[in-house]
Amino acid sequence: MSVSEEPGVMYDLFDYEGKYPIPCLRVMDEDFPGEWRNLSMSAIEGFDYEIGHMYTLKVRRTILANPPADASSYTYRLLAILEDRIWPEEPKEDNKITVNKEEDIPYEERCPYHIYDLYKDAFVINANGEMHYANYKDGDISLDMSFAAIRLEFAIDKSSPDFLEFNRIGKMAYYAYVLSPLTDKIEKVRLTRGTLYLKDVISQELFDEIVTEYESGRTLDFGLVLANVSGYGLQKVHFTISKE
Repeated sequence: MSVSEEPGVMYDLFDYEGKYPIPCLRVMDEDFPGEWRNLSMSAIEGFDYEIGHMYTLKVRRTILANPPADASSYTYRLLAILEDRIWPEEPKEDNKITVNKEEDIPYEERCPYHIYDLYKDAFVINANGEMHYANYKDGDISLDMSFAAIRLEFAIDKSSPDFLEFNRIGKMAYYAYVLSPLTDKIEKVRLTRGTLYLKDVISQELFDEIVTEYESGRTLDFGLVLANVSGYGLQKVHFTISKE
């Protein structure tokens, strides 16, 4: 089985509008010669994929007699990695992206472009250390710092001619450059399936400081430059954290 260095894109069975693209493996094997197919990242038992690596694998394929209606008829298990090479070759040191300020961030072709909306872009923290989305109602469950997150929603309608161009891995948000109002240092953090966890942006120390020392109404405005797998910018978005 061959595995492409560039992932594909697939969707959850119930994601009818294509709002949450999921990176997946692109594979070619003896059953479908010359045809690249999509498999989920976890479809090959024992195989850990790294973007930018081109693989040739020896796998054991099992044909399921009664596969689930929403799943593949096959399962795969890694027997051996016959070839693993970086493709294209890693850039030389002087060609790698170094970001010290926002102006250093290079943008992908046709970007910045409105590719994503944010699901919930404002958080509030009260004096008891409870965090909620802004405009929450009494009785709403507070957000645990370990799981509080900003989720990206694909904003381009399926009927748009730009849907296919921007709904592929080269235009998909894989990282975010964090522009903090508290420091000039720019951190580059990795997204998890289109989700940015707040714990990767604000420390426990900052959370405690907001709870104990910030005055009511004080707001921190964070900028995020969403970037693709190569580190090229796609668009800039904002979210806020306020003391209630």
